This record gives sequence, structure tokens and C-alpha cells, in this order.
Amino acid sequence: MYCPSCDHRLEPGIDRCDLCGFHMGILQARFGRDEVAMEQITDTTHFLRTSDKDRLLDAIDDFERQFPQFYPAFYLAELPEGTKLTEFAAWMLNHARVSVLDELRNSENVFLFIIDLTSQSMTMNAGYRAEQYVSENDLRELLHDTSPYIAAGDLCEGLEKLLDDLRRVLRRNHRLLLKNLKPGRALASAPLEDTKARSGRLKSWWQAIKRWRR
Repeated sequence: MYCPSCDHRLEPGIDRCDLCGFHMGILQARFGRDEVAMEQITDTTHFLRTSDKDRLLDAIDDFERQFPQFYPAFYLAELPEGTKLTEFAAWMLNHARVSVLDELRNSENVFLFIIDLTSQSMTMNAGYRAEQYVSENDLRELLHDTSPYIAAGDLCEGLEKLLDDLRRVLRRNHRLLLKNLKPGRALASAPLEDTKARSGRLKSWWQAIKRWRR
């Protein structure tokens, strides 16, 4: 996880950035402490047509059939000028409550996409469990490939592509995991993680894969 203010990497379980001093209390003072009730597609701007929402819901269904332990959620808004999108997204990740969630899929399993029509920009955050399965580089590449659609106002096609690309990334990471788990094979190197951390992640991956295969 990275600091939403200065982009400095944060250690797991640390809620204050040791570089810039950012902490969640700053966002609560700025955006409030109340929970935000939302659906999997929440369009506060009324930009999306009903047909667009139906297409996105179909794309979400396809995604969840392959990865039922995760859920994607989209939030469209026109944020005040000067709002830092990464900070708002970090606040939303901790305050949004999606109606379809239950005890099996909680907020730690979300891929949350925030689209700001004011700045014509978008960010993507993963819950604490979901972020184990995609790297920061994965998230940046997904956003980079989708940004031309967002800038052109073609949200529906762009978000459909985003979901399809996210499925591709998860499938690729799945294959890499299986390759690393072959008997007698050493763990592949992974930047920013030591061997113990990678071993814990591989164990978590393997448990998830067994659930996917049921």
C-alpha cells in the first residue's frame, strides 16, 4: 500500500506515513466520518445511460463468475476542484459500504474504481486482501490503458476493457503462482518483498486457487 498523499510505500498495518505524516484522520476531517452507501455501480453524476449500466453489470457478472471471492465497484462523481483523487479514493475505500457485500465478501475483497468527471481522471484501489493479488505496477498499467477512454468520455467501453484487463492480470498471476509452486523450484524474485513475505503470499494464493477450482 502507498500513501495517497505523497505515494511513499507504507508498511502493512501502519496508518501514518513516516515521510509526510499523512494519516486517515486528515481525510476524515476533510471528507467526513460517515459511511457511504453505494451499489456496485454508483453514478452520482447520472452520466451513464441505463443501457451502459446494464452492459457494465453483465461485465461484472462475467468477472465474478471467474473470481467469485472478489467484487469490483464503480463510483462516478464530480468532485470539487482541487480534490486529490488518490486521497478521496483512500477515504472511500475505508468508508464505502456496497449493498451486495456479505460475510464471505467484505470490504477487504473490493476493487474500487473512482471516476472524477471534473478532472476527467480515474483511480483504482484494492482492499487489503485484494491487493495481495495485484501489484502496484499492475494497477498503474490498468489505469494507463483505460485513461484514453475516460478522457474521451467513453466510460462504458473503457470500464468494460478495464474489467477484462483485470481478469487477464489475475489469470496471469495465477499461472505465475502455479509455476513457482512446482516441486523443487525456488521462489521467483519479487521486488519489495522478502522470502518470508512471499511465502505467506504464495500460501494465500494457493488457498484462493483451491476455492476457484471448486
